[in-house]
Amino acid sequence: MRKNLVTDFRFQILTVALTVLTAVSVLFAQGRIWWCKHGDFRLYVHDAWNSGHTSQHLFDPYTFTHVLHGVMFFWLARLFFKKLSGSWTFVIAIFAEAAWEVFENSAYIIDKYRQNTASLDYFGDSIANSFGDLLACALGFWVAAKLGLWKSLAFFLLVELVLMFWIRDGLLLNIFMLLAPSEAVREWQAGA
Repeated sequence: MRKNLVTDFRFQILTVALTVLTAVSVLFAQGRIWWCKHGDFRLYVHDAWNSGHTSQHLFDPYTFTHVLHGVMFFWLARLFFKKLSGSWTFVIAIFAEAAWEVFENSAYIIDKYRQNTASLDYFGDSIANSFGDLLACALGFWVAAKLGLWKSLAFFLLVELVLMFWIRDGLLLNIFMLLAPSEAVREWQAGA
């Protein structure tokens, strides 16, 4: 039994590593740059509306939305894959986040962000930023697993509120603006 657990865990680690490597390879094939084109090697940039640096470093204010992805993926994985172990639901969450990073950096979604949000100069994430988003998702998943459903819901709402006041954006508002854009919201966001 113990040998199966070790083998299972190794396979899970290998699956996560291959998922991340595949996502990085696809992002590179899509023409994503490795790091900020301005040659600035800060790990974190704090300005959410500086299009020259936002989404180009390992972390930025939008990293917190990817933490929330991890929380949501924890909820969804536990809902739809009840019989799987927590470590396998983590693998599913990382796969989902990697798929989102590839899709988010497609010309289709980049154009949607430009058309529907205040991010008019958005040109996609760097590969380093996508990797940071994967790490943030993993952190969010871990937080949700430690807190449980109700406390992680409170955490989710708290982060959303902080982002709303800090950068006039958040995960839920981002989703809303992609699906049902509002000129009033876009003007409010542009006032940041």
